[in-house]
Amino acid sequence: MNIRVTWRIAAFPLALAGLSVIPAMGCDKVSELQNDVCCRDFTPGADLATVKWGLEGEAELNYGAFMQSVSDFTGAAGAIVADVTSACQAIALDLGADVATITATKPNERAEQWCELAVDALGDATADLSITFQPPSCTVDASVQANCEARCSANVECQLTPAEIVARCDPGQLSGRCEGKCTGSCEGSANLAVHCEGTCQGTCEGTCDGDCSATTAGGDCRGECQGTCTGECRGSCSFAAEAEVQCNADCSGSCDVQFKAPKCRAELKPPSADCQGSAECSGSCEASASAKASCKEPAVNIEGGADVEAAIATLKANLPRLLVVAHARGELLLASAEAVVQAGGNLEGAATGSVKAGACLIPATNAITQAVENIQAGITGSGSVMAKLEIAPPGP
Repeated sequence: MNIRVTWRIAAFPLALAGLSVIPAMGCDKVSELQNDVCCRDFTPGADLATVKWGLEGEAELNYGAFMQSVSDFTGAAGAIVADVTSACQAIALDLGADVATITATKPNERAEQWCELAVDALGDATADLSITFQPPSCTVDASVQANCEARCSANVECQLTPAEIVARCDPGQLSGRCEGKCTGSCEGSANLAVHCEGTCQGTCEGTCDGDCSATTAGGDCRGECQGTCTGECRGSCSFAAEAEVQCNADCSGSCDVQFKAPKCRAELKPPSADCQGSAECSGSCEASASAKASCKEPAVNIEGGADVEAAIATLKANLPRLLVVAHARGELLLASAEAVVQAGGNLEGAATGSVKAGACLIPATNAITQAVENIQAGITGSGSVMAKLEIAPPGP
């Protein structure tokens, strides 16, 4: 894992120290009044849109968006550590590891222990493996961001439409269903083969005008194609420049008719002036959207001799989840963490207008701290497997 990521994680607990406006003690230690309103509404991963925090006007809107971003962020962090733990556990068990060495009970510690065990179980088998994969990608949930922004502005007319998604997304980051001709790439996956006549990032199933890493008895390609793949691609197929192709999955690029269900792989541009709330509220909305992004597991191609068949089988099944964390979702959640912490810092003092709002910062702060530990464990655990397999970390 690169130094920049490690430093950013380590810095968060210091930033969080300024969030609490009430001493960080359990609900059983605060006054009877605070016990009555001690944030029973806050749950990681929950929809808090209808919760009232006891503040007025813009303060209520800002605080509500912040608490929703904390809920979304901590829920996503819990999912990330669970995915990494599950994948590493499966690899370790499939390769006959001794599970008695797992003693941790906290989610972040269990993830790291299972991934260490998976690395040990892989042993020398990795020296005989050749691994290629389609780069994983995440798509920001534009509807989450826009609906949150509508609440920030308190304007009921600020509803997101497909046309607005297209207008607020950089063209190079736009994707969606194209019922016409697609120019750019057709985004398949390990579980969805797409028609291809171009460069396949994944497994080419058809003919390869170039070198193919694995072929059938009949000579068809069933592996990585270093050239033009004609047939199907379990991954992302990029077409030749200006080529217009029918795509049976999400088209990334441009479509000669209007996109159906358009998505944006990056944060949306700011809404119109009538639909803008405060910068603090908008920042929380962006964090919520990033935390709830949809990330596609990449197609993976693994080859090796008969003596490493067990390692190949378990890695094909479990490596995609680790690649998503190490090369896509982990970085996205780190950016969300920075936004959440910054939004919380901006709220310090505002929450003093409500006992409930002040008390709710206690579990929110604790949840952020645990979430950061979970992200760190997920990135560290998946990164250890990547290092064992000699898969380079994502670029800066």
